[in-house]
Amino acid sequence: MKLRKDPGISAAAELLIKTAQRYLGYTAEQLGKNKFGAKVGYDSQPWGGAFIDVCAREASLKLPAFTSTSAALAEFIRSGNFTRSPEPGSIAIYNFSSNVGHAADPFGQPHCGVVTDVREFQQTGRFITVEGNTTGSTVHQQKDGVYQKVRSINDVILFCLPQRPGSRTFNERLIKLLDRGRTKFDGEDLKAIEETARVPQKLEIQKEIKTGDRNKKIEIIQLALATVTDLRGAEPGKWDTVTAAACARYQRMVGYVGADADGLPDVNTLKRLARDTGLFELA
Repeated sequence: MKLRKDPGISAAAELLIKTAQRYLGYTAEQLGKNKFGAKVGYDSQPWGGAFIDVCAREASLKLPAFTSTSAALAEFIRSGNFTRSPEPGSIAIYNFSSNVGHAADPFGQPHCGVVTDVREFQQTGRFITVEGNTTGSTVHQQKDGVYQKVRSINDVILFCLPQRPGSRTFNERLIKLLDRGRTKFDGEDLKAIEETARVPQKLEIQKEIKTGDRNKKIEIIQLALATVTDLRGAEPGKWDTVTAAACARYQRMVGYVGADADGLPDVNTLKRLARDTGLFELA
C-alpha cells in the first residue's frame, strides 16, 4: 500500500518514510549479515533498530540510536517525545522482540518499525509500517529482511516522535516544566566550568581516562555530558561513578550496546561528544 499524500505530514517524516520504503525487499545474508548492522558496527545481530538508525541518518534526522531499542525507548520517555497513537513517520516500539534470523532471541531487544500509514487506525487499531529484521506476509517473503507490515495497537508499547525543528510535544513541555533536577553543577563550580568552556577548548588526551582520574580536562567533558544527559552531583574534575553513569547513557544514546557502553570515554565517544556539543575539540 502506498502512502497517501497527507498535508499534516512533516517534510522530515515524509523523508524518513521514503527512505525506509526504498529498502523494501532487502534480505539479510547467511548468519544474519546485513548492511544495516554493518553500518552501525554490530553485524550479525538483531538489526531492526539498526535499520531505523541507518534510515534516520540518511534522512538527516538526529535521533537517539535504536541499535539498542530499549535505550532509545528510555530516551524518548525521558524527553516526553512520544505518543500512544501512531503518526506517519513515527517509530513504533513493540512489546515483542526482533526474533527473526540468525541472532533471534525471544527475550531480546524490543522490535521497532517506521509507521507509514494510519488511515485504518481509528476504525480498527491497525496501521502500516516498514520494518527490518522481520518476514513478509507471503510465502515468497519468509527470508529475514525489510518488509511492509500491518500491525495492531495491541502490540505497541508506544510511538516515538522524531523531533521537529521548533516544535515540542505536550509531554515534552510538561516534563521540562516539572523537572527541577536538571541543574548539573552549582555555584562557583558551574561558573568556573562555563568560563573555561566559553570558547571551545582544545583537549589533548594522551591516555585513556579511567575511573578515579582527576584533571581539568575532565571538567570540560563533564560539562559537555551535562548538556546531553542528566549528569548532576558529580565531583567536578573527577571521573567518578556519577560521571561514568552519565557517559554510559550517552554511549547508549549514540549506538553503543551492552558492555561497549562502559562509561569510559574512548576516542570515538569523545569525538562524537565534541561534535554534538561544540564545547571542546580533540587536539
